[in-house]
Amino acid sequence: MAIPMNSYDLLKSIVQLSMTSFPISIKLDRMVQSISEAFPSARCLLLKPEEITRDGFLFRLASEKEPLWVEDGSSFQKENVLPEEESFLYPSFACIPLNDETTSQGILYLGFPKPHPFSPEEVELLLLIGEVMAGVIQNEHLYQKAEETISELKALHEMGKAVASTLKLENLFPLIVTTGLKILKAKGGVLRIEDKRTKELKLKWSVGNYHQHPLDEKIAKRVFYTQTPLFFNHFGEEKPSFSILCAPFLSQGQILGTLAFYDKDSDASKFDKKDFQLFLMMVNQLSLAMENALTHYEISNMAQENEKRVAQLSTLWELNKALLTTVHFERILHLTLTAITIGEGLKFNRAMLFLVNEKDRLLQGAIAVGPDSAEEAGKIWDTLSREKGPLSDRIAQFTSPNHSHLNEIVKGIRIPLEKEQCILSRTVLEGKPFNIQSHQSKEGGAQIGCDRGCRLGSEVGCYVGEHLSRDPKVYSFATVPLMGKGKVIGVILVDNLYNQNPITEEDIHFLSMFSNQAGLAIENAMLYRNLEQVHDELKETQNLLIQREKMVALGELSNSIAHEIKNPLVSIGGFARRLYRTIPDDTMEKQYTQTIMTEVARVEKILTDIFNYTHDESMAFKPCNLRNILEESLSLTQEKIAAGKVELVKDFSEEIPQINGDSHQLRQVFSNLIHNAYQAMKGEGKLSLRLHSIAKNGTSYVEVEIADTGGGIDPENLHNIFNPFYTTKDKSLGLGLPIVHKIITSHRGQIEVDNHPGKGVNFIITLPASEQGRESRCQMAEDHP
Repeated sequence: MAIPMNSYDLLKSIVQLSMTSFPISIKLDRMVQSISEAFPSARCLLLKPEEITRDGFLFRLASEKEPLWVEDGSSFQKENVLPEEESFLYPSFACIPLNDETTSQGILYLGFPKPHPFSPEEVELLLLIGEVMAGVIQNEHLYQKAEETISELKALHEMGKAVASTLKLENLFPLIVTTGLKILKAKGGVLRIEDKRTKELKLKWSVGNYHQHPLDEKIAKRVFYTQTPLFFNHFGEEKPSFSILCAPFLSQGQILGTLAFYDKDSDASKFDKKDFQLFLMMVNQLSLAMENALTHYEISNMAQENEKRVAQLSTLWELNKALLTTVHFERILHLTLTAITIGEGLKFNRAMLFLVNEKDRLLQGAIAVGPDSAEEAGKIWDTLSREKGPLSDRIAQFTSPNHSHLNEIVKGIRIPLEKEQCILSRTVLEGKPFNIQSHQSKEGGAQIGCDRGCRLGSEVGCYVGEHLSRDPKVYSFATVPLMGKGKVIGVILVDNLYNQNPITEEDIHFLSMFSNQAGLAIENAMLYRNLEQVHDELKETQNLLIQREKMVALGELSNSIAHEIKNPLVSIGGFARRLYRTIPDDTMEKQYTQTIMTEVARVEKILTDIFNYTHDESMAFKPCNLRNILEESLSLTQEKIAAGKVELVKDFSEEIPQINGDSHQLRQVFSNLIHNAYQAMKGEGKLSLRLHSIAKNGTSYVEVEIADTGGGIDPENLHNIFNPFYTTKDKSLGLGLPIVHKIITSHRGQIEVDNHPGKGVNFIITLPASEQGRESRCQMAEDHP
């Protein structure tokens, strides 16, 4: 058969169509139409690769890249023809594969209604047309690939700009995942970063529920530890189908984390190698941004931590300055707890301090600072928020009322150190802090749980929870040991009872740092107080020695004077009494004689007082009951009190420990003071006697108070009342109070004067309890902590 007359025009039309800007589908359709019009074919079409069934004769032709010319269809062997290919078996047909260097682009098919011999010119023309059409298809593929590459590069560029625009991890994590989803057209993504502290992968961001897939974490760990990217497609019936791309973030040989994307958002849902290569490019580009962001995060954290440390050190410096403003023991204690509770300090709601009594093996409540109610807390915080100035100055100026209910409760606490169930005693014995957080148990009941292994509930009977909280079942608090020089000297207990802020480990660490400073300050204050006490005792001993030397000299003088006076005085007194008996009653001589006898007796008493004051009388010390001694001393003046208008008020505690003393001399002390009080009130007023036990520095004492409403002592005379021979009375030698002072000091006691000029005076006598008495008090503390 000859070449069609329009073969040149056909080839020209095909070439011109290949050079147009029409979409490829229009180009190919018009090419097929031109071929169909040029050849007397009954059927002309372009079979795309996806339209060619595998294992058929058309597939074999496309694979072998060889054209097929069937001039007579009756002679065509049909063994390899599939049923769906039988429609292509025309009486005569031609199949021209469209190929490039590597792949098949389809098959150009022409079917003729009757046998058609193909001339060499027709074969050459159709092969040439096939090459042009294959080139058009290949160019389109190359164009699409270039477009995709440009689009991917543009997306990578935009992603690079986006991730470079922020160094904040909270913004970078979602940006990476969402941008990657768009570029890869994935359905979900998971980003994990290594925790530098635990060396574990931590989930930071995810889209979809793929992070809950049973294989997700395993794949991420495998990629992380092998530092090898993974491309994996699983499609089957036994397990859920999925497609995954996962790669590590690597920067300068250091692995930072992993990034994974799941299931392509297409009908096949599969990633291909091109997606994997694009994914690797994306991860490589993101690794540097991730490293920069992580470095920025670490530096920011370090800067914040340094700022926090500087602030803490500054606060500690200010608090330490406040502690250095005094060496007074009570003031140091108050400043310590004020620093713990003030807003710019450690910011706890309440603080309590307990000191170790090593002698009695007790933990004793010393002081507490904090409001008694939420309303009071609000007022205090509002007032403090308006105050300005350096923290140390504000703490030094801050005062707290001593009558707070919390302070009274804490001062009454006595806990044996052997009571190991109590957190306070455990803090001393173990020398470590405890942070007690309340929580609900599985059974529904609230318990107090210690995060260091101790579990406390109401069954333990924790003293802290029972006495210092509003609800012991949900009370949260913390304790830290108060460290001195190499030993625990006390415990600081803090809570946030009113604002319920949680106490963190950082709070405990900061409190421990401050408690170390405060412990040294308190220990120094204790040493200073002990030094003061020793100095006072030394001074008292020195004064006593000087006084005794004076008394020795005075005694020698008084003995000489008394001897010279007493001999003639005895004669005068004796003769006066004899005259008194012989003189009639109703005579002036009788009265004169009576006066002589009275004055002689007064002079004899003066001589006796001088002798007693200047001589150390031997004392018989034995256990004494001060209640009985007071009652006996009071009985000597009882009749005068009952006869006058003096109101007697007695306040004697039930349990009073015994003291070691001379009951005769103590009776003289109290009789003298009661008699002086009665004389000062001139028969009208109020006489108060108070007897109770106290504790000072871990030692038990008995305190006696004798108060009157006799107008008090003139402040100008107050410093002389214990000096011998000083008196403001006309008929007194001034030895009564000096003798009282001498007896009390010989009993290792103290006498104090609480003077209220114009109102009255209160004499306070403090005597140490006997060892037996102290033991009984300690036993009471153990029985009633």
